[in-house]
Amino acid sequence: MRYRVLAACFLVLAAAALQSAVMGHFEVFSVRPNILITLTVVIALLRGPVESGIMGIALGLAMDILMGKVLGWYALLLFLLSILISLVNEKLYRDKLLVLMSFGFLSTVAVETLYILIIFLFRGYQHIPLLFSTVVLPEAVLNSILILPLFKPVGKVYNILDMLDRKRNRLAS
Repeated sequence: MRYRVLAACFLVLAAAALQSAVMGHFEVFSVRPNILITLTVVIALLRGPVESGIMGIALGLAMDILMGKVLGWYALLLFLLSILISLVNEKLYRDKLLVLMSFGFLSTVAVETLYILIIFLFRGYQHIPLLFSTVVLPEAVLNSILILPLFKPVGKVYNILDMLDRKRNRLAS
């Protein structure tokens, strides 16, 4: 269990560091890919509702600290997203390219659209269709591409953690 908590903390910190330091150099049409949303989708596809929900909150809080205007909205949205995806993840062929890209695209569209609507309710953005076409859709395309190189390494890390848990539980009994 300790290994799993340490790996989760390292994963959140590494993703936040990559988002703030590296992803700024990968702008396409003045939009950056969002590794935190992508990582939330990957974890939700690989794990169950409890573990992916906790990681969704942690990654959402990191996203709130890095980019958000209000603390907690991204955490709530990524938590709900990770729970919904993890409830259907066992019924999918997760290794398929189309499944990964579609979940990356649809998740980004859902999270960013809901965030824009929340901000619209409280602050009053004027041009929601313009934001959708110039920010949300290009970011969704970039995230659907970014999910491909992230899925296998994160899956291997979780397989190693599962193996360590099985070995530890076998020795304890």
